[in-house]
Amino acid sequence: MYKLSIGLIISILLLPSALRSQSQPVGMPVLEEYTRRQQLLGDTSILSSLLIRPSFGIPAKVKGAEFKLMPIVWKQQYTTDHPMSLNNGAMIPARGYQTLFSAGFYARYGILSVQLMPEFVYARNQYFDGLSDKHRIEVLRAYNSWKYAIDLPERFGTEPYKRAFWGQSSVRLTYKSLSLGLSNENLWWGPGHKNALMMTNNAPGFKHFTFNTVKPVKTPIGGFEWQMVGGKLEPSGFPGVDTTLMISHGMNPRKRPNDWLYFNALTVNYQPRWLPGLSLGGARSFTIYSKKIDPGNYKTWLPVMEPFLKVNAGGHGYDTIPTDQLVSVWARWLMPKDHAEVYFEFGRSDHSWHLNDFLLEPTHNRAYIIGYRKLVPLNGKLKSHLDVELEITQFSYNVQTLLRPYSGWGSWYFSGRHGFTNQGQILGAGIGTSSNMQSLNIGWVYGKQRIGLELYRYNHDDDFWAYLRLNGGKTDYRTHWVDLSGALVVDWDFGRLFVNAKLQTIGALNYMFLYDPVLTEPPYFWDYGKTRYNVNAEVNIGVRL
Repeated sequence: MYKLSIGLIISILLLPSALRSQSQPVGMPVLEEYTRRQQLLGDTSILSSLLIRPSFGIPAKVKGAEFKLMPIVWKQQYTTDHPMSLNNGAMIPARGYQTLFSAGFYARYGILSVQLMPEFVYARNQYFDGLSDKHRIEVLRAYNSWKYAIDLPERFGTEPYKRAFWGQSSVRLTYKSLSLGLSNENLWWGPGHKNALMMTNNAPGFKHFTFNTVKPVKTPIGGFEWQMVGGKLEPSGFPGVDTTLMISHGMNPRKRPNDWLYFNALTVNYQPRWLPGLSLGGARSFTIYSKKIDPGNYKTWLPVMEPFLKVNAGGHGYDTIPTDQLVSVWARWLMPKDHAEVYFEFGRSDHSWHLNDFLLEPTHNRAYIIGYRKLVPLNGKLKSHLDVELEITQFSYNVQTLLRPYSGWGSWYFSGRHGFTNQGQILGAGIGTSSNMQSLNIGWVYGKQRIGLELYRYNHDDDFWAYLRLNGGKTDYRTHWVDLSGALVVDWDFGRLFVNAKLQTIGALNYMFLYDPVLTEPPYFWDYGKTRYNVNAEVNIGVRL
């Protein structure tokens, strides 16, 4: 029996790598970027479109067993002045030092697979200046109400933050192209690189059932990929704002419902047979408090299957069901011969009443992402390229939304009193509920190696001032909070060791919406406001065992 056990272990460890079908976790240092570049270069071994992630390796054969250690991942971040947090999973918006460590294994027997990859997070969580008491009282009150409408804590408590998560773990039954299972993995849906409207790795992974493809399902008209999930979104347990500041101005802390959110979502991607390189897809999601789920009403536990138009989904009676919808569509054109891609994603956070409503105001409550990327071959013996990428993300209100009744709560990701969040962070675009971002990346790449410069303009929560004005407050168009930043980024591989490093300098104009002018003589209406500087340093390491 002992010899049989030893022989089985050795057989498992020596299985060829072609059998491996574990997922490549979203946000894996160096490797995720490398995979996407290889797709631009025409690597035909990449089976999926990479628009529904995590992606999977070569599907395993049904027979036999497999065991493999997952990569060790160690992420570190340090910010000097105030939090800077985008697409870093279980890590939190915090000032000072924080780190994430993850490791685990993948095991498979037949169609059954187990991937265990927990994550451990520690953040020093140092004090930083939040909303200033220099604001008018009406601004403080509006901000208190605004933060009550979504579970996005300004700070995750006052003590160091320590927490363990299931991370990128899953249990699956996989047969050919299809997989059914229970997972806690982060998801990324859509073509965006810096942001996506529906799902990213901006928040910790959440527990969910999943039915998805692991490679495109081939049909006479082209390939199809999809994923349907139903899961549990948990509250952060922290207040949205500094309670001491609000109490000192006569405002009591506002408590959210003590309940978790049920999340149901579906995404589908289609690659037409007659147009190689084109991907057309979309996603739809709903959230509802668990206490509001009616087991006898499918609209509360499988709402992604209901009609898109509100009049067909129940009309005025539908509004009594406390669900909130997000929907998006996308297109991506991949041009391997030109080493380029162009893409867009367009979404809405509200049903149209009927077809006429959609035709009159298709951009009501809209958000969008557009992007372009190209690898330009460089002369020389090395097969290196110049990597140029531009992406624009827009979430803030447009005119149609402002003209609608109750549009003060119409910002993206707002629903109930927790919003489209898990444990205090947005599941979708990490820039925020009504923010805008423009990014330009230029770099040298060779294989897995990259040295680049990234430039950003990040406009924070622009709808806040619209909300204040809609509620009778006085606004000042000089108070937009805008970050201008530049970052040096390096990816490098040392055999099985991968290192990603980033050094970013940020100039925050009107930090926390406060226009504090540097007065001239005589004072001038357009005097410059003070700029607050921040440095964000990251070192992310992966070790493939």
